[in-house]
Amino acid sequence: MPTAIPADKAWELKLIFLRELEATHQKARQHFDELLVRPDSRSALMGIRDFFHKIAGTSYAADLALLGHLAAVCEQACELIPQGASAAPVLPLVRDGMAGVASVLESFKTVPTPPTAMLSEQGLVQPGIGEERVLSKILVVDDDPFSANLIDTCLRSAGFMSSYCTDANKALDAIAAELPDLIVLDVVMPGIDGFDLCRRVRAHPAMQLTPIIFVTRKGDVDQRVAGLEAGGNDYIAKPFEPQELVARVRSHLQRLSALRDMAIRDGLTRCYNHKYFKVRLNQEIARCRRYKCGLALGLLDVDHFKAINDTHGHQVGDVVLAQLGNLVQATVRATDVVARYGGDEFGMLFVEAGAKEANAITVRLLERIAAHRTPVDESGAPSIPVTVSVGVTHLVADDTMETLIRRTDAALYEAKANGRNQVKICL
Repeated sequence: MPTAIPADKAWELKLIFLRELEATHQKARQHFDELLVRPDSRSALMGIRDFFHKIAGTSYAADLALLGHLAAVCEQACELIPQGASAAPVLPLVRDGMAGVASVLESFKTVPTPPTAMLSEQGLVQPGIGEERVLSKILVVDDDPFSANLIDTCLRSAGFMSSYCTDANKALDAIAAELPDLIVLDVVMPGIDGFDLCRRVRAHPAMQLTPIIFVTRKGDVDQRVAGLEAGGNDYIAKPFEPQELVARVRSHLQRLSALRDMAIRDGLTRCYNHKYFKVRLNQEIARCRRYKCGLALGLLDVDHFKAINDTHGHQVGDVVLAQLGNLVQATVRATDVVARYGGDEFGMLFVEAGAKEANAITVRLLERIAAHRTPVDESGAPSIPVTVSVGVTHLVADDTMETLIRRTDAALYEAKANGRNQVKICL
């Protein structure tokens, strides 16, 4: 049993494996009986192949390695029979494999039934987290409940926020509703296989960058290539090592986080960009109205920035903006939002604050900026003093985003007209 899984959960997983094995064993017996009568039945042969395929991929995790080796041999033997040929040559081996499964089931007849609450009727277990997404959300899609539960348990044990689905059609609905950050997807599933499901996920506008990790049979190069061509990002082979699964998931989530960050950050100042700031402003206005809390907006403009560029060059101007962005972010509260609004202008969104609180923060900011000096170069030349002008206003009952920005911009213009290096509040 993989050591990354807690002992109590490992035992539960073993019970689930045995329950699923018993449920599918009867169907496999029917396929075998059909082969005894009609050795050329391709559907019966493939039914037995799929039965042993699932066992070979999951027995190791249920601490039944010997059964897994036997199933792998039987699976490969079934695949060696060409289309239209008789399965008679492999029937003795398949008979031994079926007997091995029956023996395992017989030895565990006294094992108690696992609690039904472990599996949702819809095949989807929702994580017990609040409305706000704090952790990355992972969805595991596998028609085998044991395999799905195994992967889900490994991820949860590593601290991830994970859920699983055992029906491909329901998985599509879950993906559209939840927009997971990463999907672990089995290849062999009835109806919609993993490749088709991947292509459908990639067709969703919001899922273009979502990492998809395929779970494939060990050594199956064709499946790996097909998965990558369908839009997958990576693969992991059954039976898998939990440490490898966790490492691959963590790597893809870190890369996704970096891509998302690039999409909403200004490359020079590392503050949020104009587009994201507008989105957040709309969201905060709606939240302010819902919860009856305060909201203030500030616009900051560098005084005589054109003269800095003309005198010292645009490289120095970039340094001024980058250091100014750091100062603003370090001065406002952790809950506030800072963005490069455009050129040498910065936007500040003061969440759950009125004009007085925003004024106190911006006055402190002006003092810190006035005390700061931006070096011209590394030669020891005199540094540049920088000052800023700030306009501030707060949300009122009939405000829209446009009227709030317009009043704040008017306050900024008044601060500049009155001599700069000051804060002007428009109530």
